[in-house]
Amino acid sequence: MQKLVKHWPRVAITLLPVIIALMHAMSILPLDVLQRLDDIIYDSRLRATMPKTLDDRIVIVDLDEKSLAEVGRWPWGRNKVAKFVDTLFELEALVIAFPDESSGLGALTELARNEFRDQAGFADKIRQLQPQLDYDALLAKSLQDRPVVLGYYVSEGRESRSSGVLPLPVIAKADVSGRQMAVTQWNGFGSNIEVLAKAAPLAGHFNPIIDSDGVVRSTPLVVEHKGDYYESLSLAVFRLLNGLPTVEFGFSKDKLVKKNKQGLIELVLKHGTASHAIPVDDKAAALVPFRGAGGKDGGSFRYISASDVLAKRIAPGALKNKIVLVGTTAPGLLDLRVTPVGSTYPGVETHANLISGLLDDNIFVK
Repeated sequence: MQKLVKHWPRVAITLLPVIIALMHAMSILPLDVLQRLDDIIYDSRLRATMPKTLDDRIVIVDLDEKSLAEVGRWPWGRNKVAKFVDTLFELEALVIAFPDESSGLGALTELARNEFRDQAGFADKIRQLQPQLDYDALLAKSLQDRPVVLGYYVSEGRESRSSGVLPLPVIAKADVSGRQMAVTQWNGFGSNIEVLAKAAPLAGHFNPIIDSDGVVRSTPLVVEHKGDYYESLSLAVFRLLNGLPTVEFGFSKDKLVKKNKQGLIELVLKHGTASHAIPVDDKAAALVPFRGAGGKDGGSFRYISASDVLAKRIAPGALKNKIVLVGTTAPGLLDLRVTPVGSTYPGVETHANLISGLLDDNIFVK
């Protein structure tokens, strides 16, 4: 005992880094320097262990520069998108996931009600032309009763606004039983107009988590808005492929975690008597299991130009029973991310990697 007292300063100096590292790992005392070191080690290990193989189950239909030149700038008119969706299913796509934009007819109708309400004949002309202009209804018909997942974004901040219609939450606030949750909260969203939201069976947010160094390493599989919880695009696609199981939060059974505290460790998907657990962190986020370098030449996913799909200039069976993600590599559409495996990584591939990981039960958290 006397020896311990005598050497206590040396013991304390030796143990201090270990204690600090443990507190950092348990998020009790997060340190920026250690976090940055963690990120560097993680990124290096990820790049060294990526499979760098093609996942043939997923095809990215690319709104590339060629498509924008041939068909027109994005967003395309609803009539073109409806034809696009019809063509994808004619080519026997299994599931389609893609983002959407606001309605042109809705904008004209608002003008008739507001700015141009005193212009004689404007509102009457809009009413006369509505059947021809109502490409929203045409697209809704194309989406109806088909395995389609629409995308939308969530936002935060004082100036955040909401537009469109959110899908039904996968977990209602009443199901959380008063637990203190750390799931990412968003106070605004930009979603699909009502007629399309009702037509498509599912919609999912496409927001990643951007770390303090500007790098995307993870995505929240569930986010919170006004107490309810909404799924990501990748989780929505995975559920659609598996018969739409319900989603529940799974909490740690550690007795040290009180019932009203966080303790979130997984999302539990239930379908009848079967269940499947997806590991998540306390923010309901999972690491993106990057397969390799991104882009057309990255080798992880097959890319097909959207204009080639519309013109049916693709090989027979190229989309048969494939999970089709509609995305873009066009620089002007600004869907490029900084990731551990590339500084100009196509955003659509983050969803593709997550879907691939979910299908292979290859999802991890830090």
